[in-house]
Amino acid sequence: MEAKKKVLTRRDFLVSAGGAAAGIALATSGLGILAPKAEGATVDLPEYPWTDYFDKPLDVERVRAKGIEYYNQGLGCAEGAFKALIEELGEPFSFVPSQVLNFGKGGGVGWGTLCGAINGSAAAVSLVFGGQAMTAIVNELMGWYSTTALPLSIEHRSVAGNPLCHASIANWCKVSGKKSSERGPRCAALTGDVAAQAAMYMNEMLAGTFVPAYEMSEETKACFDCHVGGYADDTLGKMDCKGCHEGH
Repeated sequence: MEAKKKVLTRRDFLVSAGGAAAGIALATSGLGILAPKAEGATVDLPEYPWTDYFDKPLDVERVRAKGIEYYNQGLGCAEGAFKALIEELGEPFSFVPSQVLNFGKGGGVGWGTLCGAINGSAAAVSLVFGGQAMTAIVNELMGWYSTTALPLSIEHRSVAGNPLCHASIANWCKVSGKKSSERGPRCAALTGDVAAQAAMYMNEMLAGTFVPAYEMSEETKACFDCHVGGYADDTLGKMDCKGCHEGH
């Protein structure tokens, strides 16, 4: 494997990002502790995509355990799933700070949109694969999440019906009789499950055995064919429509 790498110093990064002025401002305000670190540290970053650096299968159960652990440490679902995967992938993936996915907790800083566990896992997949391989894995992950009773390892499981945090938690509350504020152990387990499922799909793609299984329901496909580029051409999406909309 011929690695194509570009040496990027932290000072180069600061300058290229327009951060030099910010660094000077910090120094003059007594917070110049960043400057010494910027002088000497270097990181080798390869050219993207990084597919060639994923050359051995991931330990799926270790990814699951790490996802649970990092959620319980307070990282949240998105960062927890992302960190679990990039740590198992090793360098150069582990060079990426996991904090870039911290916003994803609670479906995007509590907005209840895309489940953070999917968000973080998909981001890790995107670091490894580009183009069609990434699309295939993330699409399958979304479909699996939407149709599977989760979490896999606790008593109360529920089917979200779509990849939204809002629907996932609401359906779980109905099944479990618990409140959203009691979702901690559930979301920790879910973070581990989703990260592990992503790891499994990545391993299959590496081995050349990945075969997508998710299929849009006939009912949703009928809506899709009309509303997404069809006669109506007025929306975008692949989710089950009946979860939010009545038929017509």
